[in-house]
Amino acid sequence: MSQKNQQRIFLVGPMGAGKSTIGKSLALVTQKAFLDIDEEIVRFAKRSIPTIFQEDGERVFRQIETQVLKNCLKYDAIIATGGGIIGKEENRAILKENGLVIYLHASVETQYLRTLKDNGRPMIAVEDRRAKLNEIFNVRYPLYKEVADLEIDTNTHTVHECVEQIKAKLKEMSWNLSL
Repeated sequence: MSQKNQQRIFLVGPMGAGKSTIGKSLALVTQKAFLDIDEEIVRFAKRSIPTIFQEDGERVFRQIETQVLKNCLKYDAIIATGGGIIGKEENRAILKENGLVIYLHASVETQYLRTLKDNGRPMIAVEDRRAKLNEIFNVRYPLYKEVADLEIDTNTHTVHECVEQIKAKLKEMSWNLSL
């Protein structure tokens, strides 16, 4: 762990886990820059994520996602990743080698409730959203666990409580982030 960049934190987890919200808050308290990979993909591709999926498919989206992840390595920042970034072995290696990886855990039920009114998520644009979330979770959960240096349960905690837990755990690890 001592080889890792101590100024970069990646937040991984399923959609609805709070990666962007918690990431912004964590960036504020640590006075770090915040990057949201989904926003960076839109800027890089000059198209929305649903449009990329619709026009080019998931395979092309994942290629763009990997390129954007590599581009983000130029910055010492709090980086919120997309839920599926851990699907590629190359991305998991990049995450593990280039910063601290915090897995924000949210149950399928929590994900379902938090994404209920969000129709901009191509992976769950299906009839039975709960079943699709469950299917995705079963595939990705072991991959989140594989890359995680820390795990934070976001099911019942507020954003503030999650940030405080992260700060406390970073302190325990003597992580060199200005807290």
